[in-house]
Amino acid sequence: MIRNFLVTGDCHAEFTRFKNYDKEIQKDPETAVIILGDAGLNWTLDEHDAQLKNFLSKRYNFRIYCVRGNHEARPANVPGMKLIYDDDVHGTVWMQEKWPNIRYFKDVSIYNIGPYSVGVIGGAYSVDKWYRLDKGAIWYEDEQLTQEERDHALNDVFNGIMLNFMLTHTCPISWEPTDLFLGYVDQSRVDKTMENFLEEVKEKNFANVWLFGHYHSDRLERPGVQQLFQTTEKLDDIWNRWGRYRRKGELDWWLPKSPMFYAK
Repeated sequence: MIRNFLVTGDCHAEFTRFKNYDKEIQKDPETAVIILGDAGLNWTLDEHDAQLKNFLSKRYNFRIYCVRGNHEARPANVPGMKLIYDDDVHGTVWMQEKWPNIRYFKDVSIYNIGPYSVGVIGGAYSVDKWYRLDKGAIWYEDEQLTQEERDHALNDVFNGIMLNFMLTHTCPISWEPTDLFLGYVDQSRVDKTMENFLEEVKEKNFANVWLFGHYHSDRLERPGVQQLFQTTEKLDDIWNRWGRYRRKGELDWWLPKSPMFYAK
């Protein structure tokens, strides 16, 4: 039974941070690490992916759960993947039998993770899409949610729901960390479908804490809104942080904050 849930940001198939976890975490089968997209485990869909999954499964005993990012295939399109009911998150996840400790959240779902109600939404747009297409590199056409999936999320799953956490890869458009945009990317060519959709989700449900990755930074974006990249934190610690902030207005002084954190 998983008792200890941690969360981290994009890994892109580089898991050096796992080496820095305490030995008790590395070998603890009652711990799980949630990756907020672009884990890099379903990237090439060949032996490279298999070798990485073999390495992680043999080296670490903790379980890995993945939100789907933009630089990876949908689990439904990965050979050997099947849907199972997972008692530890009280919901249906994707898993390959060869690597049972690596699991993938469904793109639009609500789970009960520990004591928390948790919404999950996967997918995002790749701002380097045109570069990848020009170079013949890997790019997944179905990286964003379809209109049908977005409608299902808005009308059936997240309409008027109160949640403890929302876990996504990108974020609502009003929270975009524009100071982190890549200078060489022509923003007029960037598809904001997912960000606009997540804005609608934000307006239709109440989540106490919203966590996302995608923009490659570790910082507090707004009260109750946090971006993770290489940092790994316990869900309990994040929950307690924002509970303390709501009660007392207090935050640890050393926590990095976005330029918009104190904006009215």
